Amino acid sequence: MKIIFYSAAGLLFLGALSMPSGYYDLLRWVVFATAIYAAYINYEANETSWVVAFSVIALIFNPLYPLYLYDKFLWTLIDIGSGLVFLFNSRILND
Repeated sequence: MKIIFYSAAGLLFLGALSMPSGYYDLLRWVVFATAIYAAYINYEANETSWVVAFSVIALIFNPLYPLYLYDKFLWTLIDIGSGLVFLFNSRILND
């Protein structure tokens, strides 16, 4: 499970750089699916605050109804912050 969180975090950190638009489309799908999975895992572990955090991440990266923010700096902050959430949570959860 931790490898999934680490992979999502790595993709998010890479997304903070300037990448082609296709990368960000893929990033939305990967982070959306991983955030839903993380919310479920944390729900099963009764970690309510983490469930809320991952639900917000899933809403931000939702590929079906995308959130368009045209400021690259804001997306950079979101990418790094979301990546850190995945990393911190992977350290808290037990396999």
